[in-house]
Amino acid sequence: MENLITIAISLVNTIFDQVNLFFNFLLPTAGGLSVAFALGAVASGDIMEGLLAGARRWHGGINDQFAAIDNLVNTILSHPEWPYPADFGQVASNRDQLLILINRCHTNQASLTDRAQRNMLLKSTVGLCLLQVKVWAYASYTNNTITANDVHLLGFLLPGETGGHHDRTKATNITAEVKVKILDEDHIRVVIDQSVDENAALVAHGWPPGVKNAMIVILASDGKTEVYRQITTRLHNDIQMPEGSRGKQFIIKAAFLKHVDDDPIFGAEPTFFMPLNTEDLAAALDRQHHEEFEEQIREVERQRQEIERLRAELRKQ
Repeated sequence: MENLITIAISLVNTIFDQVNLFFNFLLPTAGGLSVAFALGAVASGDIMEGLLAGARRWHGGINDQFAAIDNLVNTILSHPEWPYPADFGQVASNRDQLLILINRCHTNQASLTDRAQRNMLLKSTVGLCLLQVKVWAYASYTNNTITANDVHLLGFLLPGETGGHHDRTKATNITAEVKVKILDEDHIRVVIDQSVDENAALVAHGWPPGVKNAMIVILASDGKTEVYRQITTRLHNDIQMPEGSRGKQFIIKAAFLKHVDDDPIFGAEPTFFMPLNTEDLAAALDRQHHEEFEEQIREVERQRQEIERLRAELRKQ
């Protein structure tokens, strides 16, 4: 909780710092205000798609945004001759913390607090990069400290450079239908399809438009214990069940994701059983015979004790 409060305070301070920095970066002109780098050379026209892809990562999902931050930090560190921008130390420190949090959130052990810390720290760090560091990059470009290519390597476009803008699409609310085929005692085949009245999920015939990912979650029979979680891009998925799954019941659910960090909306949650193989059946039969034999021994011992008791009573008479 203390970490969340610290990150939240940092996020608020970052927003105010960004506003102040933005207005400090404006220069008065006869017509009002203009941006300081307008005094220097300004690029124009379209640029290569590869550079656009790097710039778009700032507005992508969690992994894209972290990749943009990581690239920016590594690029600046690789040029010790540059005067580092203000708050660069904070950006680099946040990058290292984010790496730990993002890796933790990819596991089943991640808590809601972990994810909240990740989201808040990511938002704060992206804000620092897109204003403090970006303004520093533009200023350094106008005074010839760095080149236009350096600005691009940092993941930024120069004013006037275009390549189109695509807003992030909304998450899908179309539910998925999932079917399970038992392949053997350890493996299943999971098929994900759009939920319709007459679903033919075992036939590869399609997902909703714009959807490229799906999340598969398998729970134990208690409906709470998660034994498997994976994001996939495939309609058919062969999955190896965790050790100890044979002979047990499980619950499976799936959700379509337009972006890997969307909140999943799960559809129906069918159940399935993992079978036992011949060795498992033989072992179970052996255990049963062993238990029956032990019970017979216990019964014989009870009868022996009863006979001894009766003999003792007869001797007293």
